[in-house]
Amino acid sequence: MSLINNNGLTAQSIMSRTLLSAYEGWTIHRLAEFFIKHNISGAPVIASDHELVGVVTISEIFKFSNMDETNRREALRNYYREACEIDLDETSLREWSGHAERNCTVHQIMRKEIIAVERDFSIDQVASVMVKNDVHRVVVTHNKIALGVITSMDILRTLQPESNPLQLVATA
Repeated sequence: MSLINNNGLTAQSIMSRTLLSAYEGWTIHRLAEFFIKHNISGAPVIASDHELVGVVTISEIFKFSNMDETNRREALRNYYREACEIDLDETSLREWSGHAERNCTVHQIMRKEIIAVERDFSIDQVASVMVKNDVHRVVVTHNKIALGVITSMDILRTLQPESNPLQLVATA
C-alpha cells in the first residue's frame, strides 16, 4: 500500500536538475565555504574527470572538525601517502594538523558509497531507498550518469502540493 499519493510521479519528475557537486581535491575549508555559499548541506563528489566518486555532507565536516589530534594527524599522514607518496615526519604532522581543514581534502572525508536511484523510480521507491539507507538525499541517475538530486524535502513537497497548503494552528 502506497503512503504517498504521487499520481505516477517519477524520480526524474521531482528531482532538482541543479546538481551542485564538490570536487574530491577541494580542501575541507573550501567545501565548507561551498556549502555556506549555496545554502546546502551535502553534495555528490566528483573526480577531476567528472566521474561520480562519492557523497559528502556537513556531518562529515563536523566529524572531521571534532577529531582528536591523533586522528587528525593520521588523516594528514594518509593524505600525503596517497597524494604525494611520501611519509611526513611527526613534527610536520603536528604543525600541519592545526590547520587540517586547509590541508586535508574532501576525498578523505567523503563517503564512497553513493546512494542513487534510477530516473524512472516511483516516489514510493525513492522514499524507500532513502529510509532504508538513512539518508536525506539521493542522486538520480540513468545509465550511471548523474542527472539530478532528490532531497527528503522534495519528497515532502509531493505530499503537500502548493494548491493545498496546510493551515498552521496556533495553540495557547
